[in-house]
Amino acid sequence: MPDPTWQALYRAALMESDPSLQNVRIDAARQAIRRQLQVAGPEDTRLRQQLNDALGYLMTLAARRRCA
Repeated sequence: MPDPTWQALYRAALMESDPSLQNVRIDAARQAIRRQLQVAGPEDTRLRQQLNDALGYLMTLAARRRCA
């Protein structure tokens, strides 16, 4: 069963406007997503794709912050 926590943490990272808090939120979301990937079964292909997409976007968001 998917853990809704990763989704809430992911949304919080995306919505954070305070630059000093955004990295903290990104890290929390990454950790939650990685935990969810560990418990997701191989048959959960849609969930695994969502999790990988979210991780990719968080990496992009973090990289853009570093360049700004």
